[in-house]
Parts: sequence; structure tokens; C-alpha cells
Amino acid sequence: MTELVSDILGLGDLRFGGEGVRLGFARSVPAWGWALAVTAGGVLAWATYARLAGPKRVRTGLAAIRTATLVLLLLLAAGPQLVRENERTEQDWVVVLVDRSASLTVPDAPDGPGGRTTREAQLRQAFESAGTTWRELDATRRLLMLGFDSGAFDLETIRDGGELTGFDLGEADGRRTAIGASIEEALRRVAARPVAGLVVLSDGRSADELPRSAARRLSEELIPVFAMPLGSADAPADLAVASVDAPSAAFVSDRVPVTVAVERRGGTPDDGSASVRLIDRATGLTLDERRVRAADYDADGRAVVTLLTRPEDAGDADWLVEIDPDGGDLIEANNREPLTLSLVDRPLRVVYFDGYPRWEFRYLKNILLRERSIDSSNLLLATERSYIQEGDSRLDALPGSSEEWAPFDVVVMGDVRANLFSERQLEQLREHVALRGAGLLFIAGPGSTPGTWFGTALGDLLPFRASGGSRAGVRAWEEPVTMAPTALAERLGLLNLGGPSEGLGSGEPLRWPSSLSDPMSGWSTLRFAQRLERSSLKPAAEVLAVGVPVSAGGDASTRTSEHPEASALVVTMRYGAGRVTYVATDETWRWRYARGETLTERFWVPLVRDLGRAAVERGGRPALLEAAPDRPVVRQPVRVGITLLDQSLLDASPGSLRVRVSPASRPGSEADAGEVTELTLGPAGEDGERGFQTTWLPTRPGVYVIEPADPLLAGLGLSATVDVGLPDDEMRTPQADHAFLASLASSSGGRVLSSGELSELPGLLPNREVVIAAAPDVATLWDRPVWLVLLVLLLGTEWVVRRLIKLA
Repeated sequence: MTELVSDILGLGDLRFGGEGVRLGFARSVPAWGWALAVTAGGVLAWATYARLAGPKRVRTGLAAIRTATLVLLLLLAAGPQLVRENERTEQDWVVVLVDRSASLTVPDAPDGPGGRTTREAQLRQAFESAGTTWRELDATRRLLMLGFDSGAFDLETIRDGGELTGFDLGEADGRRTAIGASIEEALRRVAARPVAGLVVLSDGRSADELPRSAARRLSEELIPVFAMPLGSADAPADLAVASVDAPSAAFVSDRVPVTVAVERRGGTPDDGSASVRLIDRATGLTLDERRVRAADYDADGRAVVTLLTRPEDAGDADWLVEIDPDGGDLIEANNREPLTLSLVDRPLRVVYFDGYPRWEFRYLKNILLRERSIDSSNLLLATERSYIQEGDSRLDALPGSSEEWAPFDVVVMGDVRANLFSERQLEQLREHVALRGAGLLFIAGPGSTPGTWFGTALGDLLPFRASGGSRAGVRAWEEPVTMAPTALAERLGLLNLGGPSEGLGSGEPLRWPSSLSDPMSGWSTLRFAQRLERSSLKPAAEVLAVGVPVSAGGDASTRTSEHPEASALVVTMRYGAGRVTYVATDETWRWRYARGETLTERFWVPLVRDLGRAAVERGGRPALLEAAPDRPVVRQPVRVGITLLDQSLLDASPGSLRVRVSPASRPGSEADAGEVTELTLGPAGEDGERGFQTTWLPTRPGVYVIEPADPLLAGLGLSATVDVGLPDDEMRTPQADHAFLASLASSSGGRVLSSGELSELPGLLPNREVVIAAAPDVATLWDRPVWLVLLVLLLGTEWVVRRLIKLA
């Protein structure tokens, strides 16, 4: 029947009897209104026929027809229509944020009784166990699964025929975690949508806080945060090899210093005790070992130790620096750092010039002659340019060209006048130090050094500026002094004059004998010493030892490098590729009264050998490619320089040189995807004929290799490696931060869940689905042609009947 009526009215999709379809009116009239209208229409119709002549039954019928006409008109005036409401239910969203940063590789998550596993393994196990939970949420709500490190990103969803079966989490290799920014990005993705909750699976370590805008939305929309902490809240400190500083080449039997910076990350001030070892990887032997104690760390959590060893075999040494913590350690992978260097089996070539046979000359000359690993030439120069020489190798004449200076690794200048050398010879010597890495050792004297050297080509190599009030350019102490080493000397393995019981590999560093700083012994006092005030030192100068005047009093425990009256006594400074050391006394021979020449020998030989090490590093190389710093952070300028050493390269007179910066292939390095960059190096200042440099600004973390791209340098094997890090690399503080996650949960009305409680998540999430009412579908009925036909029939019927009974 309803279908017939719908067809008569010519209805389309909206029909009588359809699902959700109801009859309505454009102008709503209450039921009592309709009753009143029908009654009034009936009364009016009957009133019009009540007094007319004619059969009562006919008049009653005519009144009914008129009543029907009036009611039909009122019905059409009310606007009858078919209405179907349009409503839809929008499911609420559940946003899951999964930590994909490198800190998940830390093995501090509990795994059975006393066991530990990585946070990543803990996460994957929890994900697998909660498979039913994820499928339920996906079926009943809108599930948005995001990974995050420095920002949020989509995780691939795995489905089988539309049913959720899992997620592809990818690798945990992000180098920076920003939980706050990731939550803000996740909320931006579900903007203007109902959110039932936010689930965060992370160790809580973050480089940022929750932004105010994100916190405000969580609060205003009552979005709870449910956090599942990964890892351990009580993780031990992490000890790491922060850096290893060692020469790239050294002489056989040389005392090679390996300076290791140990970094303590997290933990308490009582953590950090460990043994630091230098191991020969070929034999497995421990070459040296030092202890680091909790009290050795500075405010930045760093402790520096120097390992010393005397290699005996020539060739390429393959060593390993290893930390062995006393207690637990968070990340064992950063406890080791490989180290390679080239060991050269040839004598160290030293030439020693002095002006007269003073005691210091005699002792140092004999020490050099006795030392089998040193080939020395010792010359006394007279004012008439004649000379007397002793040594292993005799010189036919003073070096007069760059080639004649080249064989010498170290040049020692005693108390000799500068004008005994020509200006050209001094320029050649300066070039020998700056470019070839030779060492230059000045030994002060009361006559010529340093006074006659200021204003010469070697004046720039002195590690201090001339001071007024003295013809010598520097004042001398008017009383005896004693010497005390600085911490730098210990780190470099210098001025360690302790006895044989404190030898290499003992586990304890060689010590400066306390008697050398005690003036009461008498023999320890240096009766001539120049007073190098710290204010006169050049910016690059570093103090290895100080002189403390006898009148300052005190014993060895107080007469240290920190004494307020101390002045610099042994100063070193890098100059170009080489190094210069200035010893402001010539009285170390007096130490013979204690132990013969033992103390004097232990003082001078390591100083000389340390100066010669740079020369062997550069020996035989046609050019040098260097990058500094070699461990910058992103957007820190890196100076890239090339120095030409071979004359054939210099003869080419290049106006510029090109290098290529390319990402090294290393897993987890963001540089892997980076583009190759080509840099052009221009002439570098005064050394433009030999030196070329430019600045590179790394924009992404990773390991990069810098190699020549210029045909002139092809095939020379030049390269430099730069390891670019992030200033806030999360692995610098790998401990979990569960308190941050707990704070997020409590402030938003959520809670902290264990991995076993993830199955409870569907019941914990509030129902935030929204019913949305759209404009209803309407089909008007009053404008259908059938009503016009019906009105015509009603009115026509009434008119015909009236004619028949003669009422018209």
C-alpha cells in the first residue's frame, strides 16, 4: 500500500515505509491545533448548509465535502513532507607513539631473574604480547600508530585481508629524541577529531619538554596519556671512551703517551671507578693500565688519564683502549676505542747548538750521546762563526738550505747568539718547524737566550713576549727556585722522573719526586731561572712546569703548580705542524747530587723525544690534508686545510685546490643519505704558496671522509675523517627517564602501564565517539499534482451536487 501511495505521489528515493523515513511538516502544528482546525472547518461547512433548502442527507454530504476541502487546504498549507534524518557516528582516535631512537639499544631492561635485555627487545616483546589489544582497538576505534625520535612519523601497518596483523617498527636508530615535539605533531594529525587517549611507549629520555600548546589541548579536551616506560629506572652510570689522543706515528722505544678522556654519563658522584687499559690487539697483552676513581671526574663528568708504553717493534701498531668498570655499566659497546699508529725504527736525529761549554750543555750532550735511540750532533758556536762539535754524526757546515735542515727531527738552541745564524738560515729553520713538524727546544741562559732571538725569524716561535726592564727580554729570579710540574705534563707523559718501581704498566702513573720540589734538600734548587710571568705567555702557550721561589716557604705538598708565587719554567707551544718548548733554566744538572744523571736524563730525553714525534708523523708525505675539529657537532665550522710539502707540487703553483666531502658508509649514520659536497680551498694567508684552506659547515650528523678532488693530488692517499655529532645526542645520557613519563600521565589524567597491563588499555580508554547530525533529506508533498487533482474533484463534486439539488 505504501508503495502505491509513493508511486501516486511520484516520490523518488524518499518513500513511505522507507528506513528512517517519517512524515513531517514544514510548519509544525500541534495535535490540538489540527483538532481545532478540523472542528472549525466542520462547523463552518455545516453552517453554510444548515439553513439551505434541500434534503438533509445531501446537505450533510456537501458539508463533509467542504470540510474535507478546507482540511486539505490547511494540510497543504502546513507543508507536508517526508523526512529522513542524516546522522553518523565518528569513532574516537587512539594515538600510539613508539620510541624509535638509538637509546632503545641500551641493555638495561629486566629479563628474568638478574638478566638484562635491550629496551628494543622489551618493546617488541610487549608489542607481540599486546597483539589482541591492537586488533581490538583497530576494530572499535581509529588507531593511529606513529614512531618518533626527533619527530613523529608513520609506522607501516601490516594487514591480511583487511585484518590488522602487526606493525613494521623499523630500526631504532634515531640520534635525538623529542617527546614533546612528537606529541605536538601527533595531536596536529588528529586535530578537530575526538581523541580517546595517547599511548607513549618510550624510555622517557627526551631533549625537550611538552610544549604549552600541546599541554593545553590535552587539558582542555581531557585527553589522557598512558605511558609504558622502557628500560630500568635505576640504571647504572655509563662509562664511555669520550676521546683518545695519541700520535699517529712514533719512534720504536719511544715513550708513547695515549691520553684517554673517560666520560661518566648519569649515575651518582660515587660511580665511575674503573681501570683504563691500553692493549696490543695482536698479542692481547696489556701495555699499560691506569685507575680512574669517582673523585677524578670534573664538573662535566670527564676524567683524563695518560697511558704510557714503549713499543719495541717497528710497523703499524694496532692497539685498543679499553675501560673496565668496577661496577655495572650501561653500554659496553662504548668502552673500547681502537687506535693505530706507525712505529718507525730509526734514530731520532737531533742537532744541538750552544754558545759555550756550560754545565747544562755538558750533561745534555752526554745524555744524547748515551741514548742509543738518538743520533745527535752537538756544536759549540763561537762569535767568529767557528765551531766545535761532538756527536754521533758530524756536520761539514751549519745547515744552509731547507734540504740540509730536513734530516733533523729536533733542533736544540742553547745559550747561543742568534746572529751566528744568517737570517736565511733562521727562516729555513722556522719553515722546517712549521711545515715539516720538526721540534725546536730553547734552553735559557744568562747570555743570549732569549734576548738575542726577539726580532729574528725565530722570534715568533718563542712561546712568550718580551717584557721590559731586562736586556735579555725577560727577567731572572733573584733567588733560587724549585720546579713543580703541571697536570698537563702528567697528561702528556712528561716530567715523570719517578724511580723504577713506578715504571710503565704498573697501573699507577710515574710521579714527580717530591724531593725535587722541596728546597730543604739543597740539591733540588735551581740557582738560575728566568721568570716567565703568565701574563707574558702567548695564547697558544701551555705550561709544563713552574718555578717556585725558595723564599715562598712550605714543603713539597704546597710548592705545586698552583702556588700563587709560581711562574712558568717549562713552556710548550704548537707552531704550524711542529712544536716549540722553552726551558727557562740551565740548572737541572744540579740534580746529579741526588741520583747522578738519572733525574736529568729522565727530564730531557722525554722532552726531546716528544718534540721529535711530529716530524716522524709528517715524514715522507708530499702533502697534508687536515680537518679541525675532527669531531664537530652539526653546524659547527670545520677548517679544511691542505699543506703542500713536495717541491714538485709547489712547482705546479696551483691557485686553488678542490676536495670532496662524502658520507662514509657506517650503519646508523644520517650522513649515509647525504650528498657529496665539493669544496674549493684558497691560499691561506702568508703561507699561501704552500697552504690552502676553507671552511665546511656540516648540516647532518654522521661520519664523513674528505679526499682530494683535484687532479694535482690524485693518487697521493690523502684523506681526513670527520665524525659529526648532534649537540644533544641522546646517547650522551642513555639512562631512562621514567619520571618524565609519569609526569605526563599524571598531569593528563592517564596512568603508567607495565608491559603486562597493555591488555587493559581498551577498558581504560574513555568513549569519545561523536554523533554528528547533518541536514536531513526532505521530499515535499504539498506540491504534488495529485493534490490539485483531488481539490478539483472535491470542488467539482460539490458544485455538481449543488446544481443537481438546485443550490447553485
